[in-house]
Amino acid sequence: MDILIGTSVLIAIVLLGALLSAANERQRKALDGIREQVEAWAEEDILIKREKVARTIQVESPLAWLEKTAGNALGFVPGILSTSLWEKDGLTALIAIRKDGGRLVFTPASRERFLATVKLKKRGVLTQAETGLLGDKPEKVSHYDLSVVTSGMFFDIEAGHVWLALSGQSLPAKRLTMFEVPPRPGAKVS
Repeated sequence: MDILIGTSVLIAIVLLGALLSAANERQRKALDGIREQVEAWAEEDILIKREKVARTIQVESPLAWLEKTAGNALGFVPGILSTSLWEKDGLTALIAIRKDGGRLVFTPASRERFLATVKLKKRGVLTQAETGLLGDKPEKVSHYDLSVVTSGMFFDIEAGHVWLALSGQSLPAKRLTMFEVPPRPGAKVS
């Protein structure tokens, strides 16, 4: 008799555990579904609010915006004097000349693709005397990825306005790669 009661209690406990486990799993799935719906709603809400604000975003001074964005990435104010457009093999870049003689190069292309385009391919005497866009050793030049993740929620919109104002072209990407080219020894612009 004791064995029968013990077995019945054990079976009841195992069944209760299985029922609780199944109920917990069903509840977990329902909570996951609710969480996904809340995340989707929040994302849509942010996109709607962002779109409303995006229509009103204006960049008054493209050069000042470029300097502020570069300064946030570098940790100091770079002192940009002027910019010029560079184009080669379907790639474009904005070259910003700094007060110290250095340059900041902004491009919508990825670092690898841009480096492949600007590397000096020949090593003749005349080529060695020539300095490339990113200097003699472009792969060693510091670079920074600028995007909505690293430079603010409205970076892509503001960057599009600035790129259009400074280059006359629309920005083909939602991010920029910035290269910091140090000044050549003895070169100082004022």
